[in-house]
Amino acid sequence: MKRSLSDPRKYIEAVLAQSAKRAGRVCGDYVVIDRTPEATTAVLADGIGTGIKARVAAVMCASRLMELIRLGFTLREACRKIVDTMHEARTKDIPFSAFNVCRVLNDGHATIISYEIPSPILINNHLAAYLPTQRSFPMGLEMIAEVNCMLDYGDGIVLLSDGVSQAGLGYQFRMGWGTQGACDFINGCLVRRTDLNAIPGEILDKVKEISGTTYGDDTTCLLLICREAQTLNILTGPPSHKGKDKKTVHQFMERQGRKIVCGSSTSEMVGRILGVPVDSKAISNAFHKPPSYEIKGFDYATEGAITLNQVYNILEEKEERLERNSSVSDLYKLLHSSDTINFLVGTAMNPGHENIVFRQMGIFPREVIVRLLAEKLQNMGKLVSVEYV
Repeated sequence: MKRSLSDPRKYIEAVLAQSAKRAGRVCGDYVVIDRTPEATTAVLADGIGTGIKARVAAVMCASRLMELIRLGFTLREACRKIVDTMHEARTKDIPFSAFNVCRVLNDGHATIISYEIPSPILINNHLAAYLPTQRSFPMGLEMIAEVNCMLDYGDGIVLLSDGVSQAGLGYQFRMGWGTQGACDFINGCLVRRTDLNAIPGEILDKVKEISGTTYGDDTTCLLLICREAQTLNILTGPPSHKGKDKKTVHQFMERQGRKIVCGSSTSEMVGRILGVPVDSKAISNAFHKPPSYEIKGFDYATEGAITLNQVYNILEEKEERLERNSSVSDLYKLLHSSDTINFLVGTAMNPGHENIVFRQMGIFPREVIVRLLAEKLQNMGKLVSVEYV
């Protein structure tokens, strides 16, 4: 059965720890992550050498690989094109980069393809296990390794650059720390009940320690943790035709996850159809504190266009800078604490939005500000859907 974006699903949270070989220098490793309704894809690229040249190689490799996947190439097809270029780079002056690409579908099925880079580690709250290569086969004139596994809630995959596996090379370890050494270290962290999110940072600290108080190479540890998605559903604006009001509200109520209403007219519509009171929660004469309401069955309700515009303006600010007891701050926190955000946008005309005062104050209409807000949320790593009624 096909699931909609509003259904609870497995969400892949990314935790990154990274350091350049020398403090203050550019790191030659690069990580890019892309989320779609179908899967989460992460690429860790390790440019040869260190510094600017290595960084350029890593960025070119990861960006090209991700773009090929976005264009519809399969994982193997995309990797084949990159690997062919890397083979040329062995004899030509072309930027060379090793890479790991991991794609996790929403059912938890993970595929990891590795090229000239340490193999992944599977981890949960109790155990870390080195994932041996299930398939090693030629891709053009190069060899790649492929691993498949299933992730359940609490499971994770650790991707490493060779700055981790080769740590301590010729210093404490004749052949370097190795992937197995990193795996054993993670198991020690789990015995000490270290939080999973803290493990990438712990690994980098250990690499620095065994390498002699500095890093022997650019070092990256990326942890992809599978957990239940925090879903936020936002209903803003009445539908284009009044006859759609009842159907729209009832369909919205069937969605799973937190539910909020943005809009005074929308709140009145919801209260009328559900037969519940709409109580004013906070009323202020200050422009920067739009009103909020209480509606039974909803997690939050507030004014619409003005609130959405103000949240858009502060979305990238630090939380400690926010004003307390403000509907704008409350909506900011709800958006930041959510992984999947679904907008249901009514397209009914609002005569009030045509007032010259709105344009004078730079307040975008609902349809415009939702689109801008969705773009900004996607750039923050959120999975966002927008549906118009």
